[in-house]
Amino acid sequence: MICILLSTYAVAQEEEDLGTQEVTVIKSYTPSLQDVFKLRESPATIDSIVAPKKAVEYSIFSVPVASTFIPSKGSARKLKPKKQKPQFNSGGSLGFGNYNQLLFEYTTNFNIDRRQKIDWMVYFNGLLKPMEEVQLDSEQSNFLLNVSHQYATTKRNSFSQINFRQHRQSFYGLRNPLEDDFILAQIQPQQNINYLSVSSAWQWYNPVVKRLSLDSYLTTDAFGTSEIEIDFSSKLQVLWGGVAISVLPEVSYLSTSFAEDFYTREPIDYSAGNARLSLFASKINGNFKFKVGAKAVMGIGDEFEENNFFIYPELALSYRPQKGNFAPFLNLTGTLQQNSFRSFTHVNPYVAPAIQLQASNIPYQAQLGTRSKFAAGWEFQWNLFYEQNEKQALYQNLGIDVDRLNVVPYRYANAFEVVYANLHKMGVEAQLGAAFKNGGRLQFKARYADFTFDNVTEATPLFQQTAFNLPQLSVHFNGTFKLGQKFYLQWYVKHIGERQNAFRDNFLGQDLSDAPVLIEDLDAFTQMDVNLQYQLNERWEVFVKGENLLNESLYQWANYAVYGTQIMLGGRYNFDLAF
Repeated sequence: MICILLSTYAVAQEEEDLGTQEVTVIKSYTPSLQDVFKLRESPATIDSIVAPKKAVEYSIFSVPVASTFIPSKGSARKLKPKKQKPQFNSGGSLGFGNYNQLLFEYTTNFNIDRRQKIDWMVYFNGLLKPMEEVQLDSEQSNFLLNVSHQYATTKRNSFSQINFRQHRQSFYGLRNPLEDDFILAQIQPQQNINYLSVSSAWQWYNPVVKRLSLDSYLTTDAFGTSEIEIDFSSKLQVLWGGVAISVLPEVSYLSTSFAEDFYTREPIDYSAGNARLSLFASKINGNFKFKVGAKAVMGIGDEFEENNFFIYPELALSYRPQKGNFAPFLNLTGTLQQNSFRSFTHVNPYVAPAIQLQASNIPYQAQLGTRSKFAAGWEFQWNLFYEQNEKQALYQNLGIDVDRLNVVPYRYANAFEVVYANLHKMGVEAQLGAAFKNGGRLQFKARYADFTFDNVTEATPLFQQTAFNLPQLSVHFNGTFKLGQKFYLQWYVKHIGERQNAFRDNFLGQDLSDAPVLIEDLDAFTQMDVNLQYQLNERWEVFVKGENLLNESLYQWANYAVYGTQIMLGGRYNFDLAF
């Protein structure tokens, strides 16, 4: 048997020779963290413009240093997130003060969704106790109701609002006391001026259409006055070589009705309007910024029969160097200003609802000055200014008209009429502003002006050679400070310099328009108001307000004494209003 096996093996060896074989085993690569620190070879670049790298030779040597470092043995400090102040969408304020002063305010800011927001506010502030030193009722108050809606997307945003305000006052500023008991019993000096406005402004992130806005106003009062204003404006803009070419078409319309004229006692109906088209090129990027163009205005109405077309410049230049904070600027423009009963009462609330309205033509308004930032958050600006106004509105005291059969409250030398003069203004302005990291701010403005008139002779009417109720010096200073973590201080200071007032002397028994016009000097006055708030907690705040802290007896308008120092205490509660 063994022999058979041996013979079989020998035969197999002879028939096949396997030789040497090579076996290749393929295995998937699994990276490890050790491969991260392996140095990879950088490919060599064959290029004649590439400079060869030079070997840097250096040596390291040690210098003995006396160490004073002592390691802290305390534990590591744990980082804690800063506590965020809760945000409430609503709040209400209530305050009481002397002279039976009452303050009420309620506001809500409600987000409908991520794109829409609606706000509303109710506000009332009134002095409900008459002044003892005046004959007529001097109570006054302001009521405001506002509802607004905002809508914003990546393509456009809009802001629309309805605003109603009632300013309650009275014509209590008598030049001389009334001695007629019958008139004192009949006279009702209250004047309630109602302002209703509806406005909507739309802005598109569009290459051409930029803005579209529509504003409308309705003004009424206690003496039958009715006034409607409509103002439509838009802005089209295209970019050309880094310069923006802008076109601004605008249309305005005004219609005013007074129950009667002061002198003729006839009803007054006034209507006017204008169409404006501005075309200018502007560049706001870079060190040198400019705006160059012109504005064409066409007046519509009876007062524009002789000349109804006006051209005004549109020029603005400024330069801010890369190094330094000295930035000079030059502005030159003009406009046709449509005066209205609403705009006059915002300046002088004692304007009689029986005035003549005219538009003011301002051919030139120029400013030349500099801006500078001398510290973080601080900015200073000063400039010279010049303005030519061919129909500057001036306020002049009306005369007295004693009519026992028709008692009209504003016909007792206690209201103002509006006269127009060709006036030149020239002066200097300075402004200082600051913003602080904790949210505080301050602003200081000062202005000094000189006034001149055209072609003044002995025959020139008085109102054509005297700037009534226009002070040469005016100063405004206001700001907000945060004192610690819970106190907030706000202040407002206004100083109006000496000025002149014109009034018609008592001229009983003759035509009112023939009464002589006299001049009186008005003293300077300073108004100071302060508001101090203290936050009790996240929801409650208390405040104390002081107005007319210097106890001034006369303010801006002749014969109108004002309330003395007013002190109010109150509080505010913040809450969330959910629907």
